[in-house]
Amino acid sequence: MLRLRVLPALHGDALLLEYGPPDTPHHVLVDGGPRSNITREAIAAALRQVRGLDLLVVTHVDADHITGVLRMLEHGDLPDRIGDVWFNGWHHLPSDQLGVKQGERLSKAIRKRRLPWNAAFDGGAVMVPDTGPLPVRELPGGLRLTLLSPTRQALADLRPAWKEVVEEAEPAGPPPVHERPVQPDRLGDKPLDPDALAAAPFAPDDSEANGSSIAFLAEFDGRSVILTGDAHCGVLVPGLRRLAAGNGRVSAGALKVPHHGSAGNVSGELLDILDCRRFVFSTNGAIYGHPDRTAIARIVTRIPGSRLEFNYRTPSLEPWESARLRRRWRYETVFGDVDGHLLVRL
Repeated sequence: MLRLRVLPALHGDALLLEYGPPDTPHHVLVDGGPRSNITREAIAAALRQVRGLDLLVVTHVDADHITGVLRMLEHGDLPDRIGDVWFNGWHHLPSDQLGVKQGERLSKAIRKRRLPWNAAFDGGAVMVPDTGPLPVRELPGGLRLTLLSPTRQALADLRPAWKEVVEEAEPAGPPPVHERPVQPDRLGDKPLDPDALAAAPFAPDDSEANGSSIAFLAEFDGRSVILTGDAHCGVLVPGLRRLAAGNGRVSAGALKVPHHGSAGNVSGELLDILDCRRFVFSTNGAIYGHPDRTAIARIVTRIPGSRLEFNYRTPSLEPWESARLRRRWRYETVFGDVDGHLLVRL
C-alpha cells in the first residue's frame, strides 16, 4: 500500500504519506500547513491513528508549511516516536563567511525534544550534491526516497533572506478562524482558452525560500509519488534529468504540484521530463489565488488524459469542470471532501 492523504491546510501543505501493510502502515508527515486551528485539529486527528512517524519533513521555512509543525512540536501534538526530522535550519545553509546565527523556534523545538535531525544525512544539510548520484535513503518498512531538491546553491541563496523569511513565518496574535478563498484573476464571461493560457511565457518563481524546498520521489512496492514543497523548476528539472539518466522521462504515479499550482513553478520542461498523469493540488485558493489557471492549462494541454486532484473545491476551479473542456482535452477533475481532505491511492 502507498497512499497520500492531503490534509486541510488552507492555502498551505500538510501531507501524510502512508505505506506498508494496510493493518500496520508506516507514516511520513510532510509539512504542517499555516498557523491555523483548522489544520492543527485535522493533523492531530490523523496522527492519533498512527503509531509514530518514520520521518517528519519540513520542506522549507515559508509560513504555510512550517508554522503548523512548529505549533505541534511546541504543544506536544506530534507522536512521541519520530524516526528522523528533515529540515534545513540556519546552520545548514552554506557560507564561506562567519555570521551571527538568526535563532528560530523550530530549531529550538527540535533540539528541546532531542529529536534526530537530518540523521539520514549525518546531521548535515538535506541537499543534492553538485555531482554524482542523487541521494537515496530507505526508511523502515521499505519506502525509498530519492532526493531531487534543494541544491547547495539554492540553500546558499536563502542565507541572505533567512531573517526576513523566518520572521514572516512567526506572526503574532491568535491564528485566524478561517480563510476565505480569493480569486484575483476572474475570467468574467470570457470562456477558458487553455491553448492561449498555456502559450503564456514561463516566468519562473524567484523566491529564495521556495527554491530551498526539500523535494523527493517516494517509491514503495512498484508505486510512486513526487512530493515537491514549493520547489523551483530550475532545481527539480535538473534533478529529474539526473534521475532519468538517459532513459528519457521519470515515471511517477502522481505529482504533488509545486507551490500549490503557481504558474511560476509548473513549466513545460517539468511536465516533459515526467511520465505522469495524476496531478495533486493542495490549496484552498486563499491569499494568493492558487492554483493558477495558466499552470492547469499547461498540464491539460501537454498531457492528454490527465487527472487533476484538488483537496478543496473553489470558485476558480468551476470553469475547469466544463464538459466541453474535459472532452476536448480528455482530463478529469477530482475533489476532496467538504472539509478539504483528499485521499490519493497510488
